[in-house]
Amino acid sequence: MSILKPDGKNKKNSAEEGIPRGIARLGPSLFLKGELSGEEDVVIEGQYKGKIDLTNHNILVGRGAKVKGDIQVKNITIYGTVEGNIDASGKIFISKEGQMKGDLRAPKISIMEGAKFKGSVRIDKDLEETSDTEEEIDIIAIKDEEKTKEKTTFELV
Repeated sequence: MSILKPDGKNKKNSAEEGIPRGIARLGPSLFLKGELSGEEDVVIEGQYKGKIDLTNHNILVGRGAKVKGDIQVKNITIYGTVEGNIDASGKIFISKEGQMKGDLRAPKISIMEGAKFKGSVRIDKDLEETSDTEEEIDIIAIKDEEKTKEKTTFELV
């Protein structure tokens, strides 16, 4: 998911140069509380608290961003902090800088070494896929720096 790269077309002025068309942006100095839904991709660089329902679209949680609430999305990439459950129809990616506290559910999940993660993982096969092949789990490494006795659960469906 490369939603931060401008396509070089349809640039109207210098203020819009870094933001591709069809992508909403919550800037680093903004705090938003409520319920978010819509029909475009979203880049969150600030703080957001509340439910997010972007079932057919993508979210990028930037470095330094903080999101608190349940999220329903197509794909999500996390470089910042997310607290809440994520239900994705595509892929969940947590970078080595990312922090996640909550349950994950998606057909594809990647958690990079160095990421902070606390919660459970549920890998659901794609609903359109009808074959009986094994589901490949793309979890590179999980590092829990808190060293608590709580267990991380992995469940294959």
